[in-house]
Amino acid sequence: MEKIVNDKVRLNEFGFYQLKEIPDADTLKKYYEKKYYQDDKGHYQKQYSEAERSFLFNKLEQKYFVISNYLKLSKGKLLDIGCGEGWALNFFKKKGWDVLGVDYSDYGCKIHNPDCLPQLIIGDIDEKIDELTASKDRHNIIWLDNVLEHVPDPLTLLKRLYTITAPGGILVLEVPNDFSVIQERLLETGRIDKPFWIAIPDHISYFNNKSLTALCKGAGWENKYYMSDFPIDFNLFNDNTNYIKNPSVGRSCHLARVELENIIHNSSVEKAVTLFHSYADLGLGRQIISFFQK
Repeated sequence: MEKIVNDKVRLNEFGFYQLKEIPDADTLKKYYEKKYYQDDKGHYQKQYSEAERSFLFNKLEQKYFVISNYLKLSKGKLLDIGCGEGWALNFFKKKGWDVLGVDYSDYGCKIHNPDCLPQLIIGDIDEKIDELTASKDRHNIIWLDNVLEHVPDPLTLLKRLYTITAPGGILVLEVPNDFSVIQERLLETGRIDKPFWIAIPDHISYFNNKSLTALCKGAGWENKYYMSDFPIDFNLFNDNTNYIKNPSVGRSCHLARVELENIIHNSSVEKAVTLFHSYADLGLGRQIISFFQK
């Protein structure tokens, strides 16, 4: 990972990269208010194909398998920070969990999972976490999906979430797998000409499995299990499917990944989880999914 050098990032004490110039809180607040309120739709997708909906459900099913079978956690309270379109809220609500979501906008949830709107809190996420802390309510699962990389001070956030987690509770944390062995090789061989995953100001921190575990340990969390997902960046080794050099093939690469993931999942949920755990051990996969316990 250290072989990748970029003048916009630095390696911090936990072993993950961060922007050298981190935007201040007011700048980020204005940016996200514009992105999620004025722009309304933000980054959400209006429609999904049947295969894509199955893919979203299958990834939730895999996480639920780990929670229920490996961590032995049954029904309780789930808090989804940055709940987006509400897929996790809907999934766990149907499983009998007491769910609560927090997000900047209800746009995505309103379109895809309107039944979860009563369980959604709208507003500045940082302010809402303060309110949840003051309420003294405690949650059995904290769900943090593609949020931590956006936060200026991830260590402080993880400590704050620790305080609103019930004893023995679980933090389910998903972030992009960045500055990976795959990305390093792609740069070395000229298949990509820059670290495309550096996204300013959206992404402030860039994790791998080891550095994410080190960070969470610093906040009091113990890593109980981890996995990744299908390495879509394998496509970048093929000139015909290199979606960075040729963005027009990106959609077809995504749909191929969706179909392959669905095949793997439908063969065996347990074996899919085992496979993605092995991928994570090898540093492969576009996403890191880790399960931490209080």
